[in-house]
Amino acid sequence: MTLEELFEVCKGIELRQARLYASFSLTLGAVDERIAKLWERMSTEEWQHYILVDFGRALCFDVFGKEAVIPNNKSGNTDSSIPVMPDISIGQITDRLDVHEAKVQSGKISLDQAFEIAIAIEGSEADTIYMYLLSVIRKAIQQSNQPYLMTRVVQVEKDMESHVDGLVQAAQRFAKDPSLIRKAHRLKEEHR
Repeated sequence: MTLEELFEVCKGIELRQARLYASFSLTLGAVDERIAKLWERMSTEEWQHYILVDFGRALCFDVFGKEAVIPNNKSGNTDSSIPVMPDISIGQITDRLDVHEAKVQSGKISLDQAFEIAIAIEGSEADTIYMYLLSVIRKAIQQSNQPYLMTRVVQVEKDMESHVDGLVQAAQRFAKDPSLIRKAHRLKEEHR
């Protein structure tokens, strides 16, 4: 997979996640304004991830070239200046998003189901791709000698923690199923 392909995949995933959260706001917002605002905020944060990926794409293309091959553990190519990509199944990520989108499009989704989907999304390998691309962006910043850009990446990493924290707090407040709250807490621990 090339750097360009991976950035396009990640942008597509972030966009789909933003749309799912926006759909939750529209579908479930009538229940409670706080719920509508929660999903609007989650959607906005996914849009911000999309924007950062787009920003990082240009920088990484300048430093590494858009046709640079992403090294992975299977290729054994560790000579690259691009960090090695974790073993991730992009097909599984997009298949799960298809399932989530079909549930939402059916129009029959409860608040607990929305939390279940959000916890699954935030705990999925999609997050791993995003964090991996942040490491590639960090490397590009270092190699381009533009350290002032690093503060943006550091802020994004803090925002990721806040993103998950907000979901956990909302699940505690609004979810009816105690197992969802436990799943949300496990998710929070995984993001530390």
